[in-house]
Amino acid sequence: MIDPKITQQVIDKLLVSPQCMDSIRNLKCYDYEARFGAFIRVKCGIILLSAIDWDKVAQAMESAI
Repeated sequence: MIDPKITQQVIDKLLVSPQCMDSIRNLKCYDYEARFGAFIRVKCGIILLSAIDWDKVAQAMESAI
């Protein structure tokens, strides 16, 4: 089950992280869950990665760069 609130938290966390944004700018990302899953678990404390709408995260990140 996708949780829009958790998805937005992930988007917000990635957008404010200079390292994450640099990573996306420098190398196209095809799988956001694989690239940032561990970061999200550690920095956001979100354990349930299946609740994140990764397609929405990808759209938000690509529009931000």
